[in-house]
Amino acid sequence: MVSSLLDFSGTEKPRQIQENLMAYMRLFAGLSGTMLYDAESFWFVSNTSAPGNIILRTRFDASRIEEQIDTMLEQVGHYSDQIDWFVFPDDQPADLGNHLEARGMPGGPGGNWLWADLTSLSADPISPNRFRVEQVLNDQMLAQWVHVSKAGFGSDLALFYDAYARHGYGPDAFSLHYIGYLDNTPVTSGTLLDAGGCATIYDVSTPPAFRRQGFGRAITHVLMQEIRRRGYADTWMWSSNMAKSVYQKLGYIEVDFGLREHSWQKR
Repeated sequence: MVSSLLDFSGTEKPRQIQENLMAYMRLFAGLSGTMLYDAESFWFVSNTSAPGNIILRTRFDASRIEEQIDTMLEQVGHYSDQIDWFVFPDDQPADLGNHLEARGMPGGPGGNWLWADLTSLSADPISPNRFRVEQVLNDQMLAQWVHVSKAGFGSDLALFYDAYARHGYGPDAFSLHYIGYLDNTPVTSGTLLDAGGCATIYDVSTPPAFRRQGFGRAITHVLMQEIRRRGYADTWMWSSNMAKSVYQKLGYIEVDFGLREHSWQKR
């Protein structure tokens, strides 16, 4: 079946997304319970559910493809029983996905990949009354960010505190974190990551008690404005099915970046 989605697979955007995702994972490198392999190929695993286990770059020799797949999965298998293998348009060999599928690892889009044109982004505030967004600028605020995010995602995010506190908050930081407040109560959170020639939004999270009040949409809009202020004409993001409609109301559309996700489970 031919996809009717806007096709970006032949542009520089897949490479930018790949670089951005690797920059995100590098934030967690060296922390307890994590393993990062960053050479010709790139993979990351952790002993917590987030940020996840993922292969993000593959550079294999076509003449040794089966051997090299075996070697990579053996390496990963020392640390995890499963991993998501993302295959990007520039990964090698060009038919890598076919080899993975032949091993019983069918490929798919891996969720909802969205894109937004920021050149026509409204500067008008869409925030609920008494709502404001502040950037995290110190460890105390970061602890608050983690608390809100944990309540929203329902998972342990101690690893995120360690990674982001280590990364810092100064002018050289490329991973920036934000909290949305209703009066003085934190009600939503999100991250902006500016790396790889693009800027995108990660980990928008709203605790159940504060959902369906526009807070997630409002903080996303603020972060979109910040991306535009940084000189980017567009942006992208990955979305869960639950949040997809929220982002679509902000101008995001579903597109095809040419990447495919294959899942591996140790047997």
